[in-house]
Amino acid sequence: MTIDNQLDQASETKSEVVANTDGLMMQLDYAAPSQISQTDAQTSEHTQHVALFAQLNRSDVNFHGKVKSPLVFRDSLLALFDVVSSDYRYVPKDRSAYTVFMQMRRASSNKNLFTAQRDYFTWLFDNDPLAFCILDPIIQVHEQGVSFEVFSRDEGCYAQLTLTNEIFEHSTKPTIGTTSIDYSAALFNGIEKIRDHQQTILDIGHEAVGLQLLETIPETDAADTDSDVANLSVKEQIIEKRINVPKSWIRALLQVQSAGQLPQDTIHLDPIALYNVLFELRMHADIKGKRRGLLIELRPQQLPVIILEPFDITVTSQVSQQQKPYQGQQAKLIRLWGRRRLSLLKRLLPHTDSVSVSLLGQGMPSYWTLKGKGFHFTFAMTGFSQANWSQSLNFDLLLPKRPLHNILAASEEGLLDNNKLDSDQESVNDSNGLSVLIKTLASTPSTLDDLVKSLSADALLKSVPVSHSQVQQWLLSGTQQGLIRFEMATQLYHYRPLTQAPLDMAQFAYHNEAEKQAFDLIGRTDAVQKFTVETVAVKGITIRADIHVEEDRRTYHSQLQLGDEGLVTKAECSCPQYLQHRLTHGVCAHLIALRLRYNQYDPNNTSNDSWHDTRVLSKRVPSKRLNKTKNTQANVQESAKIKAANSSLMALPSAATLDLTALAQPVAHLYPNENGKAQDLAAQESSIAYVYITIAHKKITIEQTIGGKETRQQLAFNQPAQAKSAFLQHIARFEAKGFIENQGM
Repeated sequence: MTIDNQLDQASETKSEVVANTDGLMMQLDYAAPSQISQTDAQTSEHTQHVALFAQLNRSDVNFHGKVKSPLVFRDSLLALFDVVSSDYRYVPKDRSAYTVFMQMRRASSNKNLFTAQRDYFTWLFDNDPLAFCILDPIIQVHEQGVSFEVFSRDEGCYAQLTLTNEIFEHSTKPTIGTTSIDYSAALFNGIEKIRDHQQTILDIGHEAVGLQLLETIPETDAADTDSDVANLSVKEQIIEKRINVPKSWIRALLQVQSAGQLPQDTIHLDPIALYNVLFELRMHADIKGKRRGLLIELRPQQLPVIILEPFDITVTSQVSQQQKPYQGQQAKLIRLWGRRRLSLLKRLLPHTDSVSVSLLGQGMPSYWTLKGKGFHFTFAMTGFSQANWSQSLNFDLLLPKRPLHNILAASEEGLLDNNKLDSDQESVNDSNGLSVLIKTLASTPSTLDDLVKSLSADALLKSVPVSHSQVQQWLLSGTQQGLIRFEMATQLYHYRPLTQAPLDMAQFAYHNEAEKQAFDLIGRTDAVQKFTVETVAVKGITIRADIHVEEDRRTYHSQLQLGDEGLVTKAECSCPQYLQHRLTHGVCAHLIALRLRYNQYDPNNTSNDSWHDTRVLSKRVPSKRLNKTKNTQANVQESAKIKAANSSLMALPSAATLDLTALAQPVAHLYPNENGKAQDLAAQESSIAYVYITIAHKKITIEQTIGGKETRQQLAFNQPAQAKSAFLQHIARFEAKGFIENQGM
């Protein structure tokens, strides 16, 4: 895969470079489209040959092996295709397209079916070429097996599949390397036909299939002008594929890969728990205007609980005897978005033995790792789309600052020469450390601890202090430059260059020019003036400030309103861009600067000894059913069924084979009712109680919502310090009652 930000001279002579400021041209040269073939000799043996033709302008990569588990191989590649072709972006109604459709319908009313279809697909290819575009996956052959990496078109999903040597029977030694393969719809249709009774062979290589084109060149000699003799020249040509990829796609891909190395909370689930989540999502459609999050409740030394909003459906993992409780020291309630993307994992669930989830925080990306016999599949969903620029900006701030140049490319070109050693000694040390790190990973994949040991003993890094933090910083820098791949399932780091030529990191430093200007404004001393934060329970947070731009000799008033989930619900600015286009042409630099300034805001440290803060706490509580009759025959039968289900759950064997029919019944717990007698919790409906505690200078507001009921209490104090002390006391009081604070607000 070659990205034409730095095209070679040889490729420029063969084809014209297309300049596009919105994206980068990817030139993929394949010998032939990847396919599944079945020859006559193989028909008697029922053998299917999966041929993945690699990219020609990269180093040789070869792999040949017989697949021992064809169904695992088939379903894992199909799940990979589901991720790379997924697009969950909201598509509004386009009246212009409907008008064009009606015109085409009237124009093609007298045409036959073939002519009408041909005209339609011609129009679609000319007006929406990305509808046919599937971004090809990155493939790496290494000592442990074969790894595939894909990224979805909407920049919301990332998947990493590793097929280990356990499911392959090798006849030849593979050639280790990295390349791209042609993953087309024809290959997808062929993979769907793989069956367990057939032998399947995976073949990755450069077996070039040349296309001979005969060109007729007339003679130019004057003596032969009257003759009809012409020379035939044979021209060999390969299939060339070009895709216009946005810069944001590559930037987001590198970001998601790098974020997997950040500190995170890891929980373990049983595969049946993930199946129950997908089942409930399939049976309950989203409600417009209601919460659509996926709550994960974590309590120390307890199994994690997954809650589906707004139905308050709880899913627990209580089947496997080897499940580990949450090992954290503090209770957390983390909300994730993009839960519908989890349906892309449904193909792999029958082959999965264990599921682990790594959480970065509230609304941040989450990594779902599925492990089975012969494979492990890591699926990452960002939780936000391109439209949610505020949450995406908050995710950018989690990662270290992206390098503005490729360190290895700069060292190879001699940009860091001896004359600049004194001026930029830190960059030189990073370049030397990263170079040695790349050489170590190129020989063998390693974990973080093994890398620290090997680099500490390296003679080239005697002048550089080598520690866990320093090595991790080099690894993050290498991942952000597209040189290193982190495998979360095995905790191994692999050397995997994303492109043949090093990436120009200056093109991926910021999302757009407005973000670059916003970071420049934040760096100035007097750019953000009169910054205020006002918190209102339930409604959210209102941020206001005056943004002074010295180049315009103007001061713009900007305002943002964040909901209780951290999403932007309202944005206003007095700049000409917002007044003329609103947010249709993107977010202005002043609103981005305001959001960046709020990220630096600390409610506990203010100059005027005044506090403005809101804390949201929640707890699952039982709620009685409405209009419930007493001592009816239905209630007696229902309680009998619940007791029978409880007895069956208590009698579950410890063997590997379990009766999953008993798991469909609700688990009963006992709690005292009004008469002081024990009653089953399974017969009650559960709901989530929310508590909003807001402090504004000398006032504290406490609002509680349970179902549709709301209560409000307001307290006033003489001094802001007294209000702050009472604010912390109320938070501790609710936490003592079992409430959990929503992290990451």
